[in-house]
Amino acid sequence: MTKKNIFLLLITLVFLTLNSYLFFTAPEPLKKMYRKESYTYSVNDGFQIVANLNDKYRTCYTKLIVGDGTRAGMKFDENWQNNEIEAGPLPALFLRSTSAYLEKSPVPLSLYLGSDFPISGSNLLKGIQAEKFKEIKKDLEPKFFRDNETNRYIGMFPDFASTDACVSCHNNHPNSSKKDWILNDIMGATTWAFPRDSITTNELINWINVYSQSANRTYSSYLDKTKTFQNTNKIKIGVRWPSEGYFLPNTNSFSDTILNVAALDLIKSFLYGKD
Repeated sequence: MTKKNIFLLLITLVFLTLNSYLFFTAPEPLKKMYRKESYTYSVNDGFQIVANLNDKYRTCYTKLIVGDGTRAGMKFDENWQNNEIEAGPLPALFLRSTSAYLEKSPVPLSLYLGSDFPISGSNLLKGIQAEKFKEIKKDLEPKFFRDNETNRYIGMFPDFASTDACVSCHNNHPNSSKKDWILNDIMGATTWAFPRDSITTNELINWINVYSQSANRTYSSYLDKTKTFQNTNKIKIGVRWPSEGYFLPNTNSFSDTILNVAALDLIKSFLYGKD
């Protein structure tokens, strides 16, 4: 059993232990209520949990891989998958690839990165999502609603320009419709969608598991790409990070570092996620 599976099992056991204690020691009226609700989370709770995990993955990749890697001499490019380009994915491309893997999973959970000033027209926010994004830019708060056009429940979270790499890429890109981004600007929104307004505990665990697998597959595909680099650009893969030089952590080291940071938040979400 891998560390990630042990981690998810631990969360499940903690939740189920609490569930059993509350049920068998609760007075009868509480038991009746608990039978009905104990395994159900609102879809908004679920969105917040996976959005937090997504933020941990993206922050780690953006700062510890792209930021430190660029300083170490590594390259990152929007066309990183082209055979002739020896580079890794930019942060936005990391999310896009993760989203693509997520779409291929049996879980009907989708992730989309949109903006009112995107580089690619396919990322332009439209309809009710564009309207909700205007509200996000005013109050900096996530928005939860049902999109009647897609028949999906939506969770939109502000996406900030967290590093100089994000700012310089968008300001210097020839297709960018905005050239004056600054650090910490809201560049867009990460948008989650799901067809129902509630999920079970098992479904929430599946969300966490499938998202983590999708992000890890994206990172692994980057590591695989580095193995095709010419000798002058060879990157050593192991347990060391770009802050130490021309190194990249393997997938297990990368994901374990993120899950160690996210573990407490995830457990709190399971125990206290419902009001």
